[in-house]
Amino acid sequence: MGSEVCGSEKKLAGKPCPECGKAGKRVEGVTLASLLNTEEQEKLKATGYNLCLSPWCRVVYYGDDGSIFTKDMVRVPVWFKEQSPRPICYCKNVTDTEILDHIVNQQCCHNLKDIQEHTGANTGHECLTKNPAGT
Repeated sequence: MGSEVCGSEKKLAGKPCPECGKAGKRVEGVTLASLLNTEEQEKLKATGYNLCLSPWCRVVYYGDDGSIFTKDMVRVPVWFKEQSPRPICYCKNVTDTEILDHIVNQQCCHNLKDIQEHTGANTGHECLTKNPAGT
């Protein structure tokens, strides 16, 4: 896995991650409010928030005000910061392992349409509140 997250260049954060120095991606406050542990939600402020895009950094979100939220403060695994099984579709709770099983073992999926039909991946509409990237 490389150090860049596909599609991350679209909404790069103004400030880099305060821990690793890598650029981040802007995320909506509603995404953090939905995914942070209850006690961490109380720490949210009226500031801009970013997703740290480094796979190796323990920080998941950081605020323009210097606040940070680490992996242990988030209720879901962040796909690019985890080993397999990794979440691929948060809305439908589909992992990379499930998709590979359908492609390699069951041999029923040959394209995105097949994967969508057999696993439900990429068919949900709750990314803003279920996917750590908010997309």
